[in-house]
Amino acid sequence: MTRRRPFSIRVARPRLLAGGAACVAVALTTAMARPEPPASTAGGVDRVDRPPASGLVTLQLLGVNDLHGHLEPSAPEQQRDGELVRTGGAAWLAAHLDRAERSRPGRTIRVHAGDMVGASPLVSSRAHDEPTVKAMNLMRFDVGTLGNHEFDEGGAEALRLVRGGRRNGAEAAKPDTAGSAVNTSDPAFAGAAFPYLAANTVDRRGRGVLPPYTIVERAGVRVGFIGVTTESSPDFLLERHASAQRFTDVSATVDRYARELRRRGVEAIVVLAHAGGTERAGSGTARGEIIDETRQMTDAVDVVVAGHSHSVLDTRVRNRSGRGTKLVVEASSYGEAYDRIELTVDRASGDVVAKAAEVPRTWHDRVDPHRGVAALVAAYARSASAVAGQRHGRAGQDFGRGGAGDSGTSDLGRLVADGQRALAGADLAFVDPVAVRGSLAAGPLTYAELFEISPADHPLVRTHMRGADVKRLLEEQFSDAETIRLHASGLSYQTDRSAPAGRRVTGIELADGRPLEPEQTYTVAASELLATGERFSTFRGQSRAAQRVGTEVEALVAEVERRPAGFR
Repeated sequence: MTRRRPFSIRVARPRLLAGGAACVAVALTTAMARPEPPASTAGGVDRVDRPPASGLVTLQLLGVNDLHGHLEPSAPEQQRDGELVRTGGAAWLAAHLDRAERSRPGRTIRVHAGDMVGASPLVSSRAHDEPTVKAMNLMRFDVGTLGNHEFDEGGAEALRLVRGGRRNGAEAAKPDTAGSAVNTSDPAFAGAAFPYLAANTVDRRGRGVLPPYTIVERAGVRVGFIGVTTESSPDFLLERHASAQRFTDVSATVDRYARELRRRGVEAIVVLAHAGGTERAGSGTARGEIIDETRQMTDAVDVVVAGHSHSVLDTRVRNRSGRGTKLVVEASSYGEAYDRIELTVDRASGDVVAKAAEVPRTWHDRVDPHRGVAALVAAYARSASAVAGQRHGRAGQDFGRGGAGDSGTSDLGRLVADGQRALAGADLAFVDPVAVRGSLAAGPLTYAELFEISPADHPLVRTHMRGADVKRLLEEQFSDAETIRLHASGLSYQTDRSAPAGRRVTGIELADGRPLEPEQTYTVAASELLATGERFSTFRGQSRAAQRVGTEVEALVAEVERRPAGFR
């Protein structure tokens, strides 16, 4: 299947207190105990009396996707009925899930569709995303799947987060305020308390890295879950991590394991798919990878819980036979919403005879935060606060990512590119727009705020390119399928998107006004991900000679410290 580029996510960031703990700390002082739904057995089946095997039963699925370690609220307040109300944060997400489950005790299954960790804020990433796994355990998920970001630091680290164990070696060390390296991994880290699925993720020998599916029983009804991950995952990963596994065709893999589930007598089948799409609000029509893949899936699939695109989906896709539809649902990102899906199942046949969904937002004023999750988050925020609260420069204006279609020209993108060029001592620098997240508000800048701009913190490399290769790289921004404007430092140019391929970039000038010389060699800075990725083949051809010079966050911190106070 054709790989798709990352979706561009544009989220404004409110300023948080050092360590981001303020809102959680306040919540702890006002949190009230909530009645808990029935406990689950070790096998994931609620302790309820088994009803007779006849008639219909309604089950509830509660789904989450793309939390990305956002344990604290990170989105700005949202308008609701003329008022500004906050959403997001693990403690409020947990409380909303608990409230929803109380409507169907013993008949609720909690699921997630991947990217629950990776590119995470400091409160989670500083402890290797172990805090987010612990929070998921407190939220009592029943099953989840891997997203591309679970592989950000390699397959072995992804499996450690699932299976448990302390992280060791050089990658386990994080600098403290004195610059000393300390191992921030919990020696007693137990991993996920629920199964992860990875049906289409295989190692170099073609062996599955995790189980492809699982069966969860509620109220005498069995539901099969198949977990899959976007085939474009390698586009998001460092080459050294991407080469360790393959991601096979999504729909073909689902069909294979749906047949196996049916042979085991399971007719209610749900796919947890870390692959996404977009839907025009109120239209009911959607497009994107998961819509295409769902059309190709067997009619045996009833529901697809999606992720990856950070969008809201609540749509139906017609079965490939032309008879009936599949429900496709996705719940934004960062814990700001969740899927609430109802399945009506015939007890005798096990078939889903009706299905419906909604995507509620996690409004703060409608629940009290989950006390256990809030306490966990507050503890990790305190642990990170000394590093998170360090101040590095002062901005004299807000720095945003820019609007859609202008991804290569935003103030924040130029700031990031300037920092990478300076740290590398290079003539030029290029930054992929999807590597720049969030925004910076005017005023003092903390390490936590700067970290959240480039939370993956990929290595920064310096390489050499001829002027003709730089021109070819700029032309590669405009493919037939899409346009990706790189943030650039050290040069300027004009574009004509209507011109023939290879002639869309003209008038390339260096920062001092001199023209780019085709045969002259220039030093170029970029992240390791951009330099070794598949989208820009010109970079990839130069990457073997690249020299590592630091990281994305180090470059941004150095840049804001280098600039005068109140820089614009």
